[in-house]
Amino acid sequence: MRTSYQSDTILNEMNNLIAYSCQSNEVSTSNFNTFHTALIKKHFEAIEVDIQRELKNIELKVLIKDNQYVHVNLSYNTLEDFLKSCLEDDLGSLSFYQNMLTFYNVGVSNYFFY
Repeated sequence: MRTSYQSDTILNEMNNLIAYSCQSNEVSTSNFNTFHTALIKKHFEAIEVDIQRELKNIELKVLIKDNQYVHVNLSYNTLEDFLKSCLEDDLGSLSFYQNMLTFYNVGVSNYFFY
């Protein structure tokens, strides 16, 4: 499947949004918690995500098969680097990112998929 946009544009804007959201003040950071959680859920196909910023830890609940879940703890050095490492360049992910960028009012809404 081909797209009519440059995937680099979407990924660059996501990297910028991640950087901005991680460097925001404490009040803004709480507004970006949903963004961070959604990105992690998408990447790990997690049912639940709990970001523990003070501990630099992320707890995930991941479905492994019918009604069986596993709890996973991940540590990170910087949340920004961790979130950037979650970015993928497949069509489904790029479409998801475009929706996120549109929601956060980043100017890539002129790009579309077919």
